[in-house]
Amino acid sequence: MSLLLSLIVGIVLGGEARHDLHVSYGNLGLEGTTAILQIRIFKDDLEEALQRFDEREPFRLEVTPEMDALFLRYLAEKFVLEVDGKTLPGRILGSGYDELDRDPVWWYQIAYQLPGPFSGARVTNTILMEVFDDQSNVLRVVRFPEETRRAYYFSRGDETVEVRF
Repeated sequence: MSLLLSLIVGIVLGGEARHDLHVSYGNLGLEGTTAILQIRIFKDDLEEALQRFDEREPFRLEVTPEMDALFLRYLAEKFVLEVDGKTLPGRILGSGYDELDRDPVWWYQIAYQLPGPFSGARVTNTILMEVFDDQSNVLRVVRFPEETRRAYYFSRGDETVEVRF
């Protein structure tokens, strides 16, 4: 009975429960020679991935230049944007904490410089797939000024797509 009461009190008082969904959400906006990626990842999942990637304990996400640099190194391996056979490097514009249905998420905004007006790209997205077998990643791509939209789903075995408009 006391165990049940403890669980109820923990839930009512906002005890942190782990979510069962392992997914990242990304929006990639394309205009002229600029691509901007905004990505949202559950905070606890990203902390686990970055802790493994950097092999450090204890690990806690913060908005700092050092943490942004660590995430950018991780992202360069896990989210690859290729145009004309060349991998484009990203530059972090911002990062921070938010909530998604009461679950803490971390967001990043990354800029990529395209070699010319967008005509197509190859995107590989394996974010968190080394941590969770059931990880999936959703990417919505919007080309401006027409606001032409595409949506892509990445999972184990389907990590790469060709983006064409």
